Amino acid sequence: MWKSFFLVFSFIFVYSCHLFSQSPVRIPVTVGENTFYIETYEKTGEGIAYVHVHENETASLAAGKHIWNQFGGKLITLVHSFDGTKNRNVTFTWKKTVYKFDPNRIYTPDRTVLKNNISVVKGRGEVDEFIISEVEKLAKAIWSEIDDFSYIIALHNNKNEPGMLVRKGWFSKKYEPESFSIISYIKKNDESSDSNLSCEDIYINPRINNSEFFIVTERRDFSLLYRKRYTVVLQNNQPVDDGSLSVFALKNGIRYVNSEAKMGRVKEQIEMLTLLLE
Repeated sequence: MWKSFFLVFSFIFVYSCHLFSQSPVRIPVTVGENTFYIETYEKTGEGIAYVHVHENETASLAAGKHIWNQFGGKLITLVHSFDGTKNRNVTFTWKKTVYKFDPNRIYTPDRTVLKNNISVVKGRGEVDEFIISEVEKLAKAIWSEIDDFSYIIALHNNKNEPGMLVRKGWFSKKYEPESFSIISYIKKNDESSDSNLSCEDIYINPRINNSEFFIVTERRDFSLLYRKRYTVVLQNNQPVDDGSLSVFALKNGIRYVNSEAKMGRVKEQIEMLTLLLE
């Protein structure tokens, strides 16, 4: 049994290395005093753009590359950490101030929303019009790589952690709510979250973990996944504009599907994406 497992694991590892061996086209984007890169991979096949913007969600990138290699299309990933780490949020410096933002919360024409999604990490600077324009520049650069595609598949992972008390310092603890999952779309205790307010319909397969699910913007994709009994959320036509790519794609009339799986679950996410596309 263990020998068979080792052989399968070795095959997957070697195959993954082969997929990652192709050199991407690197597009530099300067934000403040820093330069980041949009890496793009293209292959003849389906007219699908696979989008990966959270650097630390490595399982979704590995699964996306596997599926891209099988079906073709274009895959893009954002590279913004160069110290050996991989981070969810992007940080950049301008005039001795360090700023931070989530690269999936920058796609909006509403500059007030964008401003609220940028924070000061260190220094005395403010989130002024210049800083907003710098972040907007990255959003436009990413969008320009995929805006001529009629179908976008976003690649994401989640922590899938329950709510818990986390120690803060020596003498205090802070309650951290449960992490993002399919449950985030359900109204709780008579209160609606932004996710719930943006939800038109939902199907939950109780046999599938709450970390593995799809978010779609078109009824046909919801119906497809419902027929295949896979957990799925249909975003409504008036979602809360939080700067996410799903809202922006909807407003631009582009078919959008988000594949969510727990961190590290490459196999499960490959199975999800295969189910979606076959």
